[in-house]
Amino acid sequence: MAKHKLIYQIYPSAVGDLRDISAKIPLIADKLHPDYIWLSPIFQSPWVDGGYDVSDYCKIDPRFGTMRDFRHLIEVAKKHDIGILLDLVINHTSIEHQWFRKSELHDPWYKDYYVWLDKPLNWKSFFGGPAFDYSQLRGKYYLHLYDRAQPDLNFNNPRVIKEFTDIINFWKKEGIAGFRVDSANVLAENNLKRGRIPGLPGFFNYYQTPSTIFVLEKLLANKGLFTLAEPVGGEFFSKRKFHELTDKAFDASFNVGTLDVADSFFSIKDRIYPVNYKRWFKKLAKWSVEPAFSMALESHDAPRAPSRFDVNPRVLAMLQFLLPSYNPCIYQGQELGTLNADLSMNINDYPGVQSRQIYRRLRREGKTKRQAMAVVRRTSRDNARQPIDWGEYILQGRQPSSVLNFYSDIIMLWRQDPVIRDGALKVAKATKQGVFEFYRILDKKRYFIHLDFSMKTPSYLKDDHDNIVIRVK
Repeated sequence: MAKHKLIYQIYPSAVGDLRDISAKIPLIADKLHPDYIWLSPIFQSPWVDGGYDVSDYCKIDPRFGTMRDFRHLIEVAKKHDIGILLDLVINHTSIEHQWFRKSELHDPWYKDYYVWLDKPLNWKSFFGGPAFDYSQLRGKYYLHLYDRAQPDLNFNNPRVIKEFTDIINFWKKEGIAGFRVDSANVLAENNLKRGRIPGLPGFFNYYQTPSTIFVLEKLLANKGLFTLAEPVGGEFFSKRKFHELTDKAFDASFNVGTLDVADSFFSIKDRIYPVNYKRWFKKLAKWSVEPAFSMALESHDAPRAPSRFDVNPRVLAMLQFLLPSYNPCIYQGQELGTLNADLSMNINDYPGVQSRQIYRRLRREGKTKRQAMAVVRRTSRDNARQPIDWGEYILQGRQPSSVLNFYSDIIMLWRQDPVIRDGALKVAKATKQGVFEFYRILDKKRYFIHLDFSMKTPSYLKDDHDNIVIRVK
């Protein structure tokens, strides 16, 4: 696949049904011209984890419409030269999937579709609590690296691999351009004998094993599709593992760990840390030069960046598109400068399973309800899953100095300027106070970029004649 592809993520339930999404495509295309639109899951689901608990991979969830609506969406996207990427949740299914129901009943064909053990190991799930749950029907414990309603598939079983081969082929025939693969690097363990790893989530046992790479390559390589990985543990990703993943199976890696490194550790959201700008800028500089790296400053799993960093959204746009950025991903509403929602101080108003897990954990640690909710309200991914005001597209489109038009202009610069597209990166300064300075250099031409997240000085891009090309106060 060619370099320089712009990806636009839509979290469908915050927009509406598939017809609503189709209606938004002309607005997005007019201002941003993305190459791909990635839809978070639209498959049938009981919606325990926002659609990331799939009960049927080849059916559209009724809340989003029908297959006829999906085919209409594909047609509309094609008219604007946009490919549709589906979110393939491959590590686990819903507990309500027929595979799991039959596996619980010890059906001979399905009994080994999931990871079952006679005795639980002491692993923690990514959402907190034990990673093994007991099934009364089966009389065994099943693994769930995430919520207990999301049992982990057994990719050491070739039948499971065949199931997903068929699923991929099904959607390819429907005209999709590719997939974003959820939790891509924790699919398979070589054995289950490493039982006690105190204090670490269970996914460390699965973290990009040779078996995982084998499965991904078998499923995704040479399929003629654009493939975007979401690796777990991106904060501590090594270059070797990154290349192992992208060289074998993926065109790009959507690595939110490089965002979480700014203000959290191991992507855990139950603590509020001050932003470590120097650490974050250095991490971005390290990864942005990788052609297969997909830089994202927002997603459905993170609070809104202007609120998170208390910064002008135009400065964030400069960071994302003036660093080397081959496969950047914009999250819906990011281009409008959308802020965190004014969320409730009542945990019962939060639909996200992760928000509730964080709240319970903090309460067990002795935090008051108000203290626990202050953390949840600020760090919750429910902030990003609220409906946005699409009327803002019309309003901001008419305002030359709007955030939307700033994004439109900087994306055009990213697409057309050879220095920004292909120039080398040279970091000049990265400070704890939020100043990041770097050069983009191509042949004898160079740009100097000064970004100030403290907003004490204007952020700007200067050309090699000291002319200000971009300036943000």
